[in-house]
Amino acid sequence: MGEIKPALRNQIIMHKMNDKMKKIFIFFACLLGGQNIAGAQAGLIIQGAIQNSSGAPMPNGNYRLSFRLYESEAGGVAVWSETQPSVPVTSGLYTVSLGAVAPLTAPFDKIYYLGVSVNGGNELIPRARLSSSPYTMSLFGETNLFPSAGSVGIGTVTPDAGTQLHVAQEQGVGRVLIEGDNGAALRFKQGSNTADISYDGDKITVSNLNLTLTDGLNLQGSASVNYAGLKNWRLIDTDNFETGDDGWICVDDWTNNIPKTFQRFSPNTPFSQGYILRPNQHGNDALKKKYDLTDIPHTRIKVVFTYHFFETWSEGETGVAGFASQLNPYTSPAQSNGYFQIGWTDMQPVGFNFSGSGYVNFWPSNTTIADSNKRGEMIAQHTGNDFWLLFTSILDQDANDESFGISNIEIWVQ
Repeated sequence: MGEIKPALRNQIIMHKMNDKMKKIFIFFACLLGGQNIAGAQAGLIIQGAIQNSSGAPMPNGNYRLSFRLYESEAGGVAVWSETQPSVPVTSGLYTVSLGAVAPLTAPFDKIYYLGVSVNGGNELIPRARLSSSPYTMSLFGETNLFPSAGSVGIGTVTPDAGTQLHVAQEQGVGRVLIEGDNGAALRFKQGSNTADISYDGDKITVSNLNLTLTDGLNLQGSASVNYAGLKNWRLIDTDNFETGDDGWICVDDWTNNIPKTFQRFSPNTPFSQGYILRPNQHGNDALKKKYDLTDIPHTRIKVVFTYHFFETWSEGETGVAGFASQLNPYTSPAQSNGYFQIGWTDMQPVGFNFSGSGYVNFWPSNTTIADSNKRGEMIAQHTGNDFWLLFTSILDQDANDESFGISNIEIWVQ
């Protein structure tokens, strides 16, 4: 055997056997070999010397040595044990790696005592108290300090050189648990400045921390942002009709549910990004959709939209938008309250051509250009789980002569 370095000679224990007064000196090197001591492949190297009662080394040969770990110096039940059947002894010296037969399953988070027996004999006394090597002192001790330099790896033997702590999980999700009786907190410090992220069992609180978001902020539909005690508007839905009608339907009139045909087309103008929905038949046809706000906290609804005026609307002809809280929007004037509520009206803006007079009459000869449009907005108090949004018009011509369309629908809640 090579020379045992002084730094590894942490403890020397002498055991006496009653029968032949053999002496065993055990040098606990406690070498981990770069592996987690609590893992199945970890090993604890033990170097020992066996002498007879006169102090002479035991004869060369192979001996059966049994090892047990206890949490107490005497008595108790072993928390781990193994027997190595043939341990070479040369000049009274031997070296074994505990865990070579039975994996070391003890967590090594407390003091352990090692019991040793030779060739099936009685366990030698006193048990040897395991002490830490100069390297494992940083992981177990009264100060709880990590005096060594470099990165600390948990679940990895090659921690990232750019970190002080690297937690790795080969399969599944890597987790760091911070637990406390009254909550948990993560503190950041630079100089005398500190910032905390804390959890009280109900919510997470961020204090003294100016957040810089490099890729935006994503919130679930049920989440909200409060500013000075007030909730900001939250965008929860958009309808641009790029891939379909987005659940909208067309009816004969907003007072009934007689289905009518409608079309989706792209105007290809800088003022109408996306697609437009437009009734195909009479100008008074209505477009409507039911929105579901289940699990989305709200007390108010805001709808932002683009309303399109097609062809030459006469004086008094009007675009209309509103809300309805019921599936059947209207049955009689006495029942109108709580049903279809008008929230926005407007007439077609005055059109012009390059000569300065008249309307821009591209419809219906060129269906890819809208005559004019206007961005609208309406807000309603509403706490129910759903509502209907309706668009219609007051016109005296069929859609071939006069009609309306909608696009760029945004639903906001507060």
